[in-house]
Parts: sequence; structure tokens; C-alpha cells
Amino acid sequence: MTSQHPELLAAYERLERLGRPLNAVVSVAPAPARAADGPLAGEPVAVKDIIAVEGLPTRCGSPASDPAPAAADATVVSRLRAAGAAVFATTQCLEYAAGFAHPLIGDTRNPRDPARTSGGSSGGSAAVVAAGVCDLALGTDTGGSVRIPAAYCGVVGLKPSYGAVPVAGVFPLSPTCDHVGTLTATVAGAARLFGVLAGGEPAGGVLAGIGPARGERFTVGVLTGQLADPSVTPEVRAAVDGALTRLRAAGWTVAELAPPWLDGLATEWSQVLTVIVAREAAAVHRGRDTGRYADGTRALLAFGAAVSDERYELALARRADLTAAIDESLAGVDALAGPTVGFQAPEQDPPFGVGEDSGEGRFTGPYNLTGHPAISLPVPADGLPAGVQLAGRRGGDWPLLRAAAACERELADVRPAGEPSSRPKA
Repeated sequence: MTSQHPELLAAYERLERLGRPLNAVVSVAPAPARAADGPLAGEPVAVKDIIAVEGLPTRCGSPASDPAPAAADATVVSRLRAAGAAVFATTQCLEYAAGFAHPLIGDTRNPRDPARTSGGSSGGSAAVVAAGVCDLALGTDTGGSVRIPAAYCGVVGLKPSYGAVPVAGVFPLSPTCDHVGTLTATVAGAARLFGVLAGGEPAGGVLAGIGPARGERFTVGVLTGQLADPSVTPEVRAAVDGALTRLRAAGWTVAELAPPWLDGLATEWSQVLTVIVAREAAAVHRGRDTGRYADGTRALLAFGAAVSDERYELALARRADLTAAIDESLAGVDALAGPTVGFQAPEQDPPFGVGEDSGEGRFTGPYNLTGHPAISLPVPADGLPAGVQLAGRRGGDWPLLRAAAACERELADVRPAGEPSSRPKA
């Protein structure tokens, strides 16, 4: 046990004053154990409440969860502690990360506008970072659940390559699509967390690994079918176009791409993701008493239980086809780019996998299917925040973070009138 760092004491105060009114906080660890030194020494880190933190209950956004404290840390929490981080709170999420807020718990509100949602399912972690409670938080991402809240709240959301970060001790939703990711104030913060969570750094250290020389340029392939998608509002289209214009002006190569796989954004790929996630979630929850689950969660699990072996295998085959297609699209570019979400934060979270497709996960879900790393960066927008998503090669997390850091720097001083240059932390 270590003494409390001054920044940690201040974070506790901000957690109560700024985080609780947003319904972002589940549990507080009053004296978190950690190594005395390390790359994250003394830094407060919040953790989504489907990730086990020893001594705290893992509530998973559900009154049906086990109220007993976790007996051991998830692997990612152990790595945080070993790096000196203070895992000081768990954050609110949608029920079992399945896309629905339980009515007895509710969703997390957006610190940019509390009348709006912070996004799901990692909305609590996004909200505490956006509100200035802490700069570093963990979430999970199965169809966009890190990147969507990042876009809605105006923070950085990283979904690493599939398998790059261990998921042991994380309550599963869909084991072949689940990723542990980060929600941070900056790309540098995402890189520092990723280096700890993945158990390694690039040669020369984290900052050297993502700190491109000023003026270093990258090649970005813009997915024009995403920008033209009917889910994209004029505000988001203008924000993303403006960011791309800024990159061109800085000397980046911005190439327009229209690969055939984009034709399935609104139909096929969302259906493939729903089939795989729902089928695997039904297997995870089989035998559990679902009587206290939210209606939407039960409906998703019922759909998954009805998915036949044949339909599931067909979905897996189509996923392999999409993986190869995205690999091909990445040939010759450093990253693929497009909107993270087609619209800014709505009042309520659109449901996942049932009823009419809202388009919310239309641009994020494909990279969960394929395992490519993807990151959402805030871009200057009118009104509420908007995000641009960059995706890189499988296993190429560090090169993607390097490009993202350069993009962040190019956009740093371009903000609509009246927008603050940084988040408040008072």
C-alpha cells in the first residue's frame, strides 16, 4: 500500500463533484494499492465496471450482477498497479456492455451537454476524462464501445489490435470481438496506457515511439463511402472534411478510397457483427438467471440463442472476407480515415442489434470484426464534439498511434470560436 499522491487526492474530489452528477461513478477505491514507481507512478486511472478490480464489486451495469467484491484483479488492472497507477474508481457502463442501460441504473450523461448521452457502453470512462476528473481511463470495445463515447465526449478512444491487450478478468460480451481499450485526454496518454496494458513499448520508449518529428507527413486513405453515408449529418461531415483539409494543407497525402466492402456498411457488416456478438453473448449468459436483466438485453440474448450454427459459421466466413478486404485497402496508406460516428451525441443511446439500425456503430463495428486497431480523435466541430476515426494494420498499433499523434498536433489549434483549448480541471 502506498501513500496517496496529491493528484490522486484532487481526483477523488473531482470524481465526487464532476463525475457523480453525470452517473459516471460506480465504486471508489479509497487507498488503491500500487507500485511505488513506474511509468504511471501516482496517476489516477478509472476502470470500466466490467473489469475486475480486487476488493470492489464488478457490477457490469446490472442489478443482477454478483454484489461480492472481486477476489482478484483483471490482468490489465494488475499491469496498471505494477506500473504505479492508482486505480481509484470504477465507471458506469451499459448492462453487461450489451448496448442497453438498465432502467434501475440509467446511462451516463455527457459532460459537454448533460441532456445528451455520453455513449455506450464505456460512457462512464469517457465522461470522467471529458469532465476533467482524470486523464486516463479504461473501457472495452466490442462494436465501438470505446470509440463512440470518445467521439460524443470529445476525447481520444483507442481500440487496439485484437489480442494485443489481455482480457482475462473482464466480463465477456463476445470473446471473438471484445477488446480492452483506452479513453484519454491525449494520444500520448493512450500510448502510455497501451504500452503498459500490452506489456511492451516500441524501441526508444513510448514518447519516442509516437513522437513524430515536426513536419513528418503521413498518407491517409479517406473512405468516401463513409462520408457519403446517410447516417452522417452535415455537422459531422463538415467537421471531418475540415480536419482532412487541414491535413492536406500540412502536406499529408489524403487519397480518396472507395473499396467494394464499403457497400455493405448499412446492411451486411452490421448484421454480421450482430449475429456473432449476440450468438457469443447468449453462450456467455446461458444458464444465468436473466429475469432481472433489462428488456433490451434479454431480447439481444434471445436473438443470439436462436442463431443457428450455419448462420454463425456463415458470419464467421464473411468476417474473414472483410478482414482480407480491409488489409487490401490499407496497402499503400498509413491509415484509413472516416467519421467515428455519423452524428453527434443523441439524447439516449441507440440500442444495439435489435430493431432498426441507427447507424451508430456502422463505421466502428467492421474493425471489431477484423481486429484492426482504430482510434477516434476529436475534431473541431460546431456545437457538440465529433470524431474522426483512423484505422491501421493488424498488429500495427504503434505506427497508428504515431500517425494519430501527428494528426492531433495538426488539429490542435483549429477550433470553432468559443470552444476551450483544453478540458477544465478545477
